Amino acid sequence: MLILLLYIVLHLAGSLVAFDTTTENYTVPVSGKCVLTCYVTEVRSFKVLWQKIDRPIVGGNQTNVQKQEQLTLIAFDGVVYSNKDHYRLESDYVGSYNLIIDRVNEDDQGEYQCQINTEPRKTKRIFLTVQVPPRIVDFRPNPPLHLIRAGSPLTLSCRAEGTPMPYIRWRIRDSDVHRVEPLPPDNSNIWFIPSITHAFPRTVECIADNGVLPASNRIFTINVEYRPIVTVNNDIIPSEQYQNVTLECRVLSRPSARISWEKNSKIIDENKISNTRVNQTMSISQLTIQMNNNDDFGQYNCIAENVHGRMEAIVIVLQELMTTTTKNHRHSKHHSTKTNSNRLFTKIRSALTTAITTTNVNGERDIHISSSSYRLWTSNILIYLLFLFQFRTIYR
Repeated sequence: MLILLLYIVLHLAGSLVAFDTTTENYTVPVSGKCVLTCYVTEVRSFKVLWQKIDRPIVGGNQTNVQKQEQLTLIAFDGVVYSNKDHYRLESDYVGSYNLIIDRVNEDDQGEYQCQINTEPRKTKRIFLTVQVPPRIVDFRPNPPLHLIRAGSPLTLSCRAEGTPMPYIRWRIRDSDVHRVEPLPPDNSNIWFIPSITHAFPRTVECIADNGVLPASNRIFTINVEYRPIVTVNNDIIPSEQYQNVTLECRVLSRPSARISWEKNSKIIDENKISNTRVNQTMSISQLTIQMNNNDDFGQYNCIAENVHGRMEAIVIVLQELMTTTTKNHRHSKHHSTKTNSNRLFTKIRSALTTAITTTNVNGERDIHISSSSYRLWTSNILIYLLFLFQFRTIYR
């Protein structure tokens, strides 16, 4: 009977206690300060406690997965019992029993309860979410330098964690706007390139962002190695005898290529060649020659070679005959012949194309026979006939 009477008294006393039991959600950034509020009036002889409940984690970014519910008593009756450097109580006015969390970290996320030991117990629940800036997950301290041969597959991986879950996007950092590469879809942490080309951007960036500053990024440096690519601006250059002529070719390669010039399968003296390195992949080679005799005219080969192969381009120097003559009737006759020769020269020039030969790494010479090569051979015969025609007409 006495016990029942005591129960009734406690129940009636507890009903007089004003206690806010509204469930609340708090969101704070990591390393910040958090104030969890709890208001109690007419507390009388009852005690207020704070506790944290860690429930089982399914998924998420946390590495320590809880297998069962864990309850931690933080404070009771105005005394902090757990991690006193991290938790403290604050009563800024009568009836407030606030819990202060300094330097919030990821482990502070979860459910907090403010309780008063009435019968039945009254509980206020607060769910705390800690915002964590994104960070790129990588076991290596620095992103690797990717060295890959053209034509090979390449996979770039960018995985991030944070709260909320970060959003992934890719960006090309190269300043060369002419390089256009299809980017992977947004929020894709894998970029797979089935066959990489020499034009692939050298620097790409993965950016992870979840709205919490600062965003995180990772830079990939890709060096694509390939055999030289040789081009010329003018594959046919007309010149008169005793003039100086400069032949030029451009070479793209990685690693850098050894550049040389040949005529009639003979290597030309390096003193006549000027090689300029424009950037890490491009070089310009210039060959300056003086057309002193007929043997100086003809075909020149710009050759570039590295560990991945050999490529070359052809430049042809055609001899133009002098148009000066001392006799008027010979000048008139020569002018007519010159006009006809120029017409024939134009037809020959239009038929000429750059002939390219390649050599594989083992040194075997590979000559690509095509209709353009046949036209080149035919055009050389026509050039020879043109010279004979001009000499016979002018000096007859």
